[in-house]
Amino acid sequence: MQDAVDHGSRAVERLQKHAVKLPFDLLEQIPQIREPVRGIRLIHDTTVSGVHGAIRLVNRAVGGTVDVVLFIAEQRRRPAESPEGEPQRTMVKKLSLLPSRSRKYPP
Repeated sequence: MQDAVDHGSRAVERLQKHAVKLPFDLLEQIPQIREPVRGIRLIHDTTVSGVHGAIRLVNRAVGGTVDVVLFIAEQRRRPAESPEGEPQRTMVKKLSLLPSRSRKYPP
């Protein structure tokens, strides 16, 4: 899913920049407005790139968070065997050893 969002965002970014290329190119042919149009194109392209960069950044952050949550949920569902043969929660137990000011999950 993460790859689909990333690739989709890149494709939409390319399409959005391509869609305005012809109008900007035509407007730049008018000498009186050439420089302002170039500035507006730069602002447009920078904004489009920034928005899609933010989408991809949030996508990666959410994907990483989901991976951690699923890993912890799997560890809680299926405890590992300790060397003495007793079940224990590996990752959750390790996480509970980390210092925390206010822990809202069971150790």
